[in-house]
Amino acid sequence: MKKAKLFSVIFFLFQVIHCNAQKEEAQLEYQNDNLIKELGIGLVQLVNPNEKIILYSYSSCKTIKTNQAKIGKDIIPILNKPDYSIQFFICSEKNNKYFKIVTSIGKYAYIKPTQKYLYYDWYDFLKNQVTSIENKNISFNPLFDKMNGKVITIKNIQSDDEIEVIEIKGDWLNVKNTTLNKEYWIKWREKNNLLVYLNLLM
Repeated sequence: MKKAKLFSVIFFLFQVIHCNAQKEEAQLEYQNDNLIKELGIGLVQLVNPNEKIILYSYSSCKTIKTNQAKIGKDIIPILNKPDYSIQFFICSEKNNKYFKIVTSIGKYAYIKPTQKYLYYDWYDFLKNQVTSIENKNISFNPLFDKMNGKVITIKNIQSDDEIEVIEIKGDWLNVKNTTLNKEYWIKWREKNNLLVYLNLLM
């Protein structure tokens, strides 16, 4: 009986170790909203991507979940280009003691607010950080002359055209394409889904 119990314990531990070892590393791109599927309240930037990220299991930030989180395995950034200091994570809750970060679909961890991190709400991020946007699907999400207005077509528009976000109203952006000197409205999200690619590079 004791041997059977011991075998069960050993087998269980083996399964846990095996599952952890088999945890797959996600294939990351520049924008990874498809691997998160949540937009939270804003974004947290790791200012220096060479710094290690300590993840905590609870909001008290006393129980360490992982001492050195591996990008793509333990935590997925929504925007990831570390050679340009671009590493942003979705934040679902925050106060002066913690950021609650979305690490993957339906999974969360906590990090301590320190000088290593900068927080942006979506309004601030879209208004002051985004330099260009690319529509994911122009047929599904066309450009408008105003919110829910008439569909418009802008000739020669490119994904790397510089833009200025003039106004943000819920799911809508009023955008000025400064490259072409054209203005339009576009939906940037629908519920927890981004409808555009967000570029921070000039």
